[in-house]
Amino acid sequence: MLTSDPVMNFSRVIFALLLGALAGPALAAPAEVPHARVELLSANAAVAPGDTLLVGLRIEHEPGWHTYWKNPGDSGMPTRIQWTLPEGWSAGPILWPAPRRIRVGPLANFGYEDTVVLPVELTVPRHWKQPRAALTAHAEWLICKEVCLPGGVTLSLDLPAGRSSQDSAAAATLQAARDAAPRAPRGWRLEAKASNSHVLLRMIPVFPSAPVLSSAEFFPDQPDLIDNAAPQILARADDGAWSLALTAAPGFRADLPRLGGILVVSPGLSPDGTGQAATVDVPWPGGAPAARAKPPDAPLDASAIAAAANGPANDLGLAMALAFAFLGGLVLNLMPCVFPVVSIKVLNFARDAHGSAARLRTQGLAFASGILLSFWVLAGLLLALRAGGQALGWGYQLQSPPLVAGLATLFFLLGLNLSGVFEWGTRLQSTASSVDHGGGPLGAFFGGLLATLVATPCTAPFMGAALGFALTRPAIQSLLVFTALALGMGAPYVLLAFRPGWLSRLPRPGRWMETLKQMLAFPLYLTVVWLCWVLSEQLGSGAGARLMAGLVLLAAAAWLWQRFAVQGRSRAVRQAGVAGALALAALGAFYGAPTQEPPAQTMPAQEGPWLPWSDAALAEELSAGRPVFVDFTAAWCVTCQVNKRLVLESEPVRRAFVAHNVALLRADWTRRDEAITAALAKLGRSGVPVYALYRPGESLPQLLPEVLSPGLVTDALERGAADR
Repeated sequence: MLTSDPVMNFSRVIFALLLGALAGPALAAPAEVPHARVELLSANAAVAPGDTLLVGLRIEHEPGWHTYWKNPGDSGMPTRIQWTLPEGWSAGPILWPAPRRIRVGPLANFGYEDTVVLPVELTVPRHWKQPRAALTAHAEWLICKEVCLPGGVTLSLDLPAGRSSQDSAAAATLQAARDAAPRAPRGWRLEAKASNSHVLLRMIPVFPSAPVLSSAEFFPDQPDLIDNAAPQILARADDGAWSLALTAAPGFRADLPRLGGILVVSPGLSPDGTGQAATVDVPWPGGAPAARAKPPDAPLDASAIAAAANGPANDLGLAMALAFAFLGGLVLNLMPCVFPVVSIKVLNFARDAHGSAARLRTQGLAFASGILLSFWVLAGLLLALRAGGQALGWGYQLQSPPLVAGLATLFFLLGLNLSGVFEWGTRLQSTASSVDHGGGPLGAFFGGLLATLVATPCTAPFMGAALGFALTRPAIQSLLVFTALALGMGAPYVLLAFRPGWLSRLPRPGRWMETLKQMLAFPLYLTVVWLCWVLSEQLGSGAGARLMAGLVLLAAAAWLWQRFAVQGRSRAVRQAGVAGALALAALGAFYGAPTQEPPAQTMPAQEGPWLPWSDAALAEELSAGRPVFVDFTAAWCVTCQVNKRLVLESEPVRRAFVAHNVALLRADWTRRDEAITAALAKLGRSGVPVYALYRPGESLPQLLPEVLSPGLVTDALERGAADR
């Protein structure tokens, strides 16, 4: 209540303002601008260091008026937001919702009517320690009806520091807008084809339960790509795929490497029919359609479109994929990541070479069955997770730090066993660890499971194309390819089991078997070193050091078990040995477990001449007229590391890169990275290594084999230079 004392009144007003500033955020009032009402929203009423703050520009248009999408269509200007943020803060791009087609005479524009929310994610640095955050957004737009008016406004938010707390109304609005933003299609594979002056966008369901589409509409990312006003015809092919026929624009840019945009379909490109807007980013197979000077004389014909949709797909056929998968599985046995387990299996064959032929056949079939089942399980998990929207590929389980640590522990214990530090008890002979002793058919079966698990960090020749085909086809075809891959990997062992005469030249079991057994422990120890390094790459050097310390404690537990729990002369000594071994094992497991959070996904550092890969970096180098060599790699991929050390870093290849002015980009897939997974999928691959040589003016890159040699790389560079 105000009094007659002006000094007291002034003090009360100031106090009230200060109290309001401390109590909560000072939110900007909506701005009334010509033909629209504009407001800046924040999902949080307070902000803390390390937050990702969701904000957004809300535009309420007067009836009949509209603003524009990032590609406005035949005319217009996209809405832009320029941010002024506290030091260290950063703003992401606008998460554009799907637009609608707005027809203006013979033209068509892309934009928004009624109310639209344009969400943006702001990143707060972990070191930010200010009491308040002043956020300013300067927005500019073009708003149109019969006439168009440029508009702009500056809006501010003032948020206090503190624990993140959501403003329920604004948070619900922004979250709904972010959830509605277009995403990669789930359970569908997209591809683009060119047919004369038309563009065909094919939507191929990966699973047979895909919904029946009733409508589809494509919005291109870039202008002058399609005739925006021309009708778009949806047709279903005999193989269950859908095709959307588009008319190429009169000024079509034939040099574009990809078709990008948004696809709005009903009911939706997902297994459950939800998610109406999907992002499109696919290469032109065999090049883009030629540019033309005028629109086509004849309109699109639905029957012609259906015939084009049923044409042969521009990818690997099923028969060729099965052949490649079998050959890839066969060669996979020679990859360095498979050797530690396979060598133990060969040792078992040597032990049984002069024994029962029936036992040998049973061992071989059981080992191959373990391989087959594990491939089916991996394929089922991968396909199911991909159908749920997860971006995964071959070897995805090695992107999990707990699994990496678990494999390191298993191989370390196997190595200690082969070295004679301890012997497996008879009760453990039926576990996967009994691969070193055969363990009967069940032990051989689990050996096959383990062989597949450690094989996935490698991609053998012929495998890349086959896996890329498998993970984009219906489930039954995918399982056939994975079955062929498993049969190829298991074939040598079945062949040896049914041809025991090939093993008869080996000497009879004796002391040399014990020597060989101990020698085979050392590849396992090297595998443990490699896995500890992989964990360090994923979580930092501290995680790798803790794992190694935990393994030392497990080694002490194994020694204690064998020395006292098994060989102790009295019951008390054996009980003490059991207790001590279990305590050390528990301490080692606890201390070595990867409990640290993965480091922040910051931009990777430059590695010599190699720059971190991104779509923007690739486009920038190509636009500068330079060829680009992209190394898709991972720390857990043994083949990648061998190629890197022996080929990519060799002196002849280095000189060739410099001589041909090649830009070098490295895409590190050690940890999960959806952008890299998507890039691999666009190349028709699902795992690493992948080596792609991009040349300016060419729509598709040249893919080199998974196993490189200096000659392969230099020859590819020379051919590219000759073509230019």
